[in-house]
Amino acid sequence: MKATAERLETRPKLIIGWLVASDLRDPELLEIYARARSLLTEQLREQFPMFDWRMPQIERRNFAPRGSLKPLNLLEMGSEERLFQRWDYALVVVPNELQPRRRISALGVPSSALEVAALSSARLGRKDEDLAERLAALAQHLLGHLFTLETRDEGPMRPPGEVEDLRLYPFPKDQEEELISILSYVTDTRLEERKRSWNTVNFYIRSFFSDWWGILKSIGGYRPWRIPLFLGRLTATVAVSLLLLLLTAESWEAGTHMRTLWLGVGSVAAMITACLFIFFGQHLDQVGRGRGWSEQLARSRIVLFGTLLAGMMSLWVMLFAAILTFSFLLPASVTSGWTGFDPADLPRARYAAFLASIGILVAALGGNLEEEDAIKAELFFDQEV
Repeated sequence: MKATAERLETRPKLIIGWLVASDLRDPELLEIYARARSLLTEQLREQFPMFDWRMPQIERRNFAPRGSLKPLNLLEMGSEERLFQRWDYALVVVPNELQPRRRISALGVPSSALEVAALSSARLGRKDEDLAERLAALAQHLLGHLFTLETRDEGPMRPPGEVEDLRLYPFPKDQEEELISILSYVTDTRLEERKRSWNTVNFYIRSFFSDWWGILKSIGGYRPWRIPLFLGRLTATVAVSLLLLLLTAESWEAGTHMRTLWLGVGSVAAMITACLFIFFGQHLDQVGRGRGWSEQLARSRIVLFGTLLAGMMSLWVMLFAAILTFSFLLPASVTSGWTGFDPADLPRARYAAFLASIGILVAALGGNLEEEDAIKAELFFDQEV
């Protein structure tokens, strides 16, 4: 018995904060929330007994319990609370409707970049025992996204269809093994706890390589190649600017005579410059508003910057392909006169790369014309569930 007790005491702790963000005074609904939290904790403890699961509840009363709320506000609030309380993950629960961006309605929004999920009980049915399990099942599904699991046709990662189908299920065996590996890393000693003095560059490099695969999975989960398609002002600014440059002799002459080495270096520099311009211009560096060294905060910022960088790389590829295609539509006799090359030797690919790099720099300006909430939502939201 003593050995068993010692083994239980030495289990790594996993802390998931349960944050009620509305000024909720309904004792019946508060009891349902408490029941949902208990059901979820029991499910996780039963399937993963090797971890010491903790799910503290905090009420913050920041929002009125009526009307609709922006998930972005809830996610940022949860991120700040998670860092302050030193939780591993956070679930922000409200009785309000969530304002969707692309769907008709949303039950919840996970953000693996912030390691926070916002969820609503508004559309889950009447206040009864079923509501408690549905809320717990929704929270379990969102936690799976925070754990970077892929969606499945079965188990907790099955996308919610009908609300009545929301039930607590154990994770399938293969996902269970993946989760044990992921959560074992999460419960390891944080970087800031291993050493007292750091410098910024070293800390962020160590933060990346301590979980590089998880960070890359999070970046890929945001499908960064969609960013240019959903940021209308950015895309419009690039399209108008490049359309003008495509028809000017000076841009053809400069692009086709650019050295390949300088063109490659310039393309990389343009993408990094554009990322930095948008990252700091849209205050993404202030995510979580954490102070001091925090591996969790560093990871969130690395994921955001990496997603933005991958988005700029995708935009460069799209621009390159579009400009190269368009260059074949212009009369070769005209463009060769602009560049001084024979029509057969016209370096269209070099010109397309040059103009794509210019387009990326223009995109940085267009990106800062976007509303800050639009940029953040595009980078923070995994999806709307």
